[in-house]
Amino acid sequence: MKTWIVRAVDWGNIQRSPTFQAVFNYFFSGSKNLPTPVVFDSAGTHVNDIIMNCTPVTKQLDIIDAAMYYDIIKGKNECLAEDFLDKWHGTCEEQIPDKEKSGITQLYSEIKNDVHLMQMGFRNEALLDAGIPEQYLPGMRVPFRHDKNLKLILPIEENIAHDIGGYYKTSEEEQPLTKIYGQLVGIKPLKDELTGGLETARKQVKYFMKTREKAAEELIKLVKN
Repeated sequence: MKTWIVRAVDWGNIQRSPTFQAVFNYFFSGSKNLPTPVVFDSAGTHVNDIIMNCTPVTKQLDIIDAAMYYDIIKGKNECLAEDFLDKWHGTCEEQIPDKEKSGITQLYSEIKNDVHLMQMGFRNEALLDAGIPEQYLPGMRVPFRHDKNLKLILPIEENIAHDIGGYYKTSEEEQPLTKIYGQLVGIKPLKDELTGGLETARKQVKYFMKTREKAAEELIKLVKN
């Protein structure tokens, strides 16, 4: 019997979608309540952009802001980060001069991994605290790509659903059934929060823990069709 994939998707596959993956694999992979074998995984629509330092400069500033929040940036780079944030954080990308963009991207490239690893650490700690065994903890920054066994895509937010639609417009593959997770369970989407540390991670774990049974009910209907 074919094993279907149900995939949660967000921007960078660092916090929210891997949290879904861990919670749902622990509680439902191999479940006899599902009409067919299912594995749960996760991915990000902009992982390659992150790796290549091609994310929008406004997003790069968000990561620099998070790095300052987590006290990651030190020395002369701290003054540089403060200057960039004071002048450009919260502005439109079109307002930022090219020379400033270049400096922002250089700083972003130096600190992004430290920020993402710290966020993953908080995520994993929150999952362990919620009773998810260590073997279910996923990695991070898996780029979204099609799979022949991909049955259902669950974008975490509307903009991610738009990204997925764009991906399939340039693909020869037919887009699988796609439904925003919050719509699946009847609650607001889980927004991306780059700061807040363990508290934010626990909130994200709670989001999926509290909705998992409702989600499973809906998944049974969707996967068996």
